[in-house]
Amino acid sequence: MAEKIKTEYRGHGIIYSENGDEWWCSDINYTNGSLQKIKARIDKMYLDLRKRSATPAFEISNYNGPVKTEATVVEYIGEVWEGGGWNTKKPRQLVDHKIAVVAKRTGSEKASRREEKLSTLMATTPEAEAAFAEYVRLHAIAREAKKVADAAFDAIPRLTLDDVAELVRIKKTEGEAFKEGEA
Repeated sequence: MAEKIKTEYRGHGIIYSENGDEWWCSDINYTNGSLQKIKARIDKMYLDLRKRSATPAFEISNYNGPVKTEATVVEYIGEVWEGGGWNTKKPRQLVDHKIAVVAKRTGSEKASRREEKLSTLMATTPEAEAAFAEYVRLHAIAREAKKVADAAFDAIPRLTLDDVAELVRIKKTEGEAFKEGEA
């Protein structure tokens, strides 16, 4: 008896049947003469699962002031770890998670998919909306306070050349003093 040809794709076992000249994946109960079509069916199954599990969110940033963009989380990519390298004394630690996000971003007419850190997203809850509104309010106060502080800084009286006139005179006559034999 011939040994069965087996392979695995995305954690699903696939067996080739020489009698039927076809591939079979028992996990999804699908048979086809093409291994590629079995793999495509598995990919489609995961795509459909991700579409049904997509989560609405907002991308948020404060790079140039408060920005909140409607987005949809469409895929979990994996964990983001830092430290633990051979040349560091820092312990390896989980710092964030990578996800795929679809959003229509500033300056773009179309929505696009981009990998982001989970920590750059805001929930679509009333609590999150209230917290973001508070941030926007405080950011406006801080921006105005910075303008006032900058104006106060600009209003500080500065030295003038009159205040350092003796130093200016010394600089201008530096070479002349040695020519006349003064030291």
